[in-house]
Amino acid sequence: MGIFVLFLLWSLTFLLGRWKQQGTRRFSRLIPSMVFFRVSLTAALLSRLVTSSGLQGDVVGWFAVVARAGLYVALVELTLDLVWVAVARFNHRGVAPPRILKDLALVTASVAIVAAELNSQGLLSTVGSAAVLGGLAFLVGPGSANQIGNISAALAVQVERQFEVGDWVEIAGELGRVDNISWNSTYLYDDQLDRIVIIPNSLIDKSSSVNYSRPSSAKYRLTMEISLPLELAPGKAISLLQGVLDVHDEVMADEHSPVEIFSVNKDSIAYALNFFIADFARRMLVKSAIFSSAWYAVERAGYAFPYAVVDLRTARSQRQLLDERQRSSWLESFARLRRVELFASLSDAEIEAIVDRDRLLSYGPGEMLVVMGDVGGSMYVIMEGSCSVLIPNPSGGSGLIEVAQLHEGAVFGEISALTDSPRTASVQAMNHVVVQEVSQRQIEAIFLGNEAAMAEFAKVMAQREAERKAFSAEQTEEFELGLVERMTKTFSRLMFR
Repeated sequence: MGIFVLFLLWSLTFLLGRWKQQGTRRFSRLIPSMVFFRVSLTAALLSRLVTSSGLQGDVVGWFAVVARAGLYVALVELTLDLVWVAVARFNHRGVAPPRILKDLALVTASVAIVAAELNSQGLLSTVGSAAVLGGLAFLVGPGSANQIGNISAALAVQVERQFEVGDWVEIAGELGRVDNISWNSTYLYDDQLDRIVIIPNSLIDKSSSVNYSRPSSAKYRLTMEISLPLELAPGKAISLLQGVLDVHDEVMADEHSPVEIFSVNKDSIAYALNFFIADFARRMLVKSAIFSSAWYAVERAGYAFPYAVVDLRTARSQRQLLDERQRSSWLESFARLRRVELFASLSDAEIEAIVDRDRLLSYGPGEMLVVMGDVGGSMYVIMEGSCSVLIPNPSGGSGLIEVAQLHEGAVFGEISALTDSPRTASVQAMNHVVVQEVSQRQIEAIFLGNEAAMAEFAKVMAQREAERKAFSAEQTEEFELGLVERMTKTFSRLMFR
């Protein structure tokens, strides 16, 4: 074969190697690594160049040995690649045998081919023996026990399929996604600290491992422990925590996801929240959101998370501090309601009654304050934070879309509360939100004795609705009269409940 043809073939190996690396062509996976073809062609080229220059001797023989051995090893590698592709294609799971077995077969074949070539040249007992012994000395030198242990563990992982690339595992106390499995080490990607953790394979045999992607990589089980006060009845606590899980978008519905009592302590009861999510990489975000929602739900229920406190204050000073906080909240709520246009027709005493008898409620980011379709209930005034008004996607797509944002001082839910009709939109907390509830019962108590206030209420609401929907004067008047009628009917029904 001429030098020019050999050079063309040698250049072709680089082109094929680049295609294999890019993987953009359909046959890319069938291309071998090209390393051994390149070695064989390089040795053949050097042999031709040396021969053409007139040199003879052992050098030419060695080049010939390297060329033949490289070609045979390259053909063996190509055969193994085709076998692995065929097995993966015809396997019902679509999974090829472990890659490490192919590497081991290639190494064994390579050793046999090199030995056969050396023996055919009569070199195995002289220079060839020294080369083989030198290679063995490198492998069986210092640290050979660790190397053998690493290789053995790598074989066990691949053959037993303890885990694969892409699985979420915990090995020797390190948690991450398997990025690579080599002869020596297993590489984990730690998504929390954005780093690669390299674990010697020998540690896999010496420590316990957890594979979170088995038996199913479609869902991952998580467990959270939340402690609640002893005075909160266990049945109510379990129902409250289960409600938090039920409304979270990323928690998968599963009958094997109960909330259970984990332990009972001297000042609290610890509950275990067991649930599944689809993306393990979002585990910390989901846990944070669930704990946040649980905190707000517990606070709205009138309880607080238990914590150890060494308090040197007297009962009197504590009571005084609590009274001051309550007084401050009361004054803020009164001032906020007094400035709301909708309540302009109410007297100070009527607004004071609302603040005295209705609650301040707190919500965390992402929690729903009202849900579209729910009937009646209360109206709310935002004291702190912002909310998003959501409706179903009008184009027919899935999910909700935002149509407005509400900020401090905004009122929502008034139509539904006053007429006992379904909510026309959902309202979701965008951040930490505190609202003053104005209950349906409290509105009823005010309007039953103050018809003028009810009429003024209806007038202001009709004007607001007219601005939103561009009503004409006749439509505004019609809406106002209809609203008064519906309010009257609602409060009549409530009175006889």
